[in-house]
Amino acid sequence: MLSETDWYVVRKQETGESIPQDVLDERQSIRSQSETMESEISTLTTKEEVKGYQMNYN
Repeated sequence: MLSETDWYVVRKQETGESIPQDVLDERQSIRSQSETMESEISTLTTKEEVKGYQMNYN
């Protein structure tokens, strides 16, 4: 999901041009969601729990 906006990061590194705030906010949201899902998955203890886990992307 982050790869769609990686070019903004590369452009910032190469030219110093700013990344639009909405892009920065969306990238942070993606990272936060990923961390939340990773934490939730880490608490699962059975195969059935893993199979039943629902990934919800906002």
